[in-house]
Amino acid sequence: MQIVNRVVYVKTCGGHKGSYLVTLGEIFGMQKAFGRIDTKMAYKLLACSELLFATLDEHIFSFVFFSLARSLLGKNTVALFLRPEQCFLPGKAKYRMKWLLFRALRHLPGLTVVTITPFNVVDRYAQVASAGVHDPQYWDLHDGMSVLWPKETSLSAHVRSMAGRKRLCTATGVLNAGKGLEFLADTLEQFPEIKEHTQIVVAGSANAHTRSLLKRLSDAGSIVVDRLLSDAELLSLIGASELIWACYDPRYDQASGIFGRAVQLGSVPIIREGAIVSRLASESGIPSFQVRYGATEQLAQVLIAGRPTTTDLRGPGAVEIGEWRRDFIEVVSAGLAGKT
Repeated sequence: MQIVNRVVYVKTCGGHKGSYLVTLGEIFGMQKAFGRIDTKMAYKLLACSELLFATLDEHIFSFVFFSLARSLLGKNTVALFLRPEQCFLPGKAKYRMKWLLFRALRHLPGLTVVTITPFNVVDRYAQVASAGVHDPQYWDLHDGMSVLWPKETSLSAHVRSMAGRKRLCTATGVLNAGKGLEFLADTLEQFPEIKEHTQIVVAGSANAHTRSLLKRLSDAGSIVVDRLLSDAELLSLIGASELIWACYDPRYDQASGIFGRAVQLGSVPIIREGAIVSRLASESGIPSFQVRYGATEQLAQVLIAGRPTTTDLRGPGAVEIGEWRRDFIEVVSAGLAGKT
């Protein structure tokens, strides 16, 4: 078999993982690999000189095995940790075991575990990782010089036309149980006057749980697009929207690519008070609406008013977003070179 020197790997390409694979493969000049780990894939992951797990969360056992094996072989491995918050959840032994596991892995030679939330936002992540950086989807529209604006698509033009003079608030991405759509539906049903000021758009691939919520949202006046969106469509919707829905269920508390794209494109995200992204927004001066999850009256006021109270905040510009990009590249490059 041919030995590839540098590999970036994900198990599946759903959601943000496919975007990670493309972005990181291009930036680091790595061969992109995805799929279940059969004999051929196992050989590739062991034999390559530098390996980047674009996500470790979807296959922790195999991640640990390959990290240990590669450490014994004197090879460097870097892994992105998407859900480190699980290491600190109370009540279940598996969360404590996860904390102990990653505390130990921090000392494994050749392995660099990197959280996609910086340590200055959540300092306890330093207990379970070597470094903290910004999620790639907080800077992936930046080409090293400026943020590249997405082109209009027929979908974004259609919803913008349907909204007329009303502001757009878009909920998009993978529409699963963690995305807070029940909270949004409850609010629209209790406060029908919202649709006079704001056009809600819910667009993305749904599952059995969320499909019933989509009907409620549609009945309450939302534009609903129940299908998998292309990257171009997703970005065009975010770019066309004044407000972006990122107020997710408290059980879904991690970095958010939808939030990150909103930051890059200058849309104002609606986020949950106390969430990780709310701490990042406060730390970076990002204009946002922060609401208590389930507080329908508070959310209704936001959707009717549509303006952040912190109007003096402008959020990160192209220069700061470029710094997030450079910091990510430097941290991962150092780990791949064994310099961390």
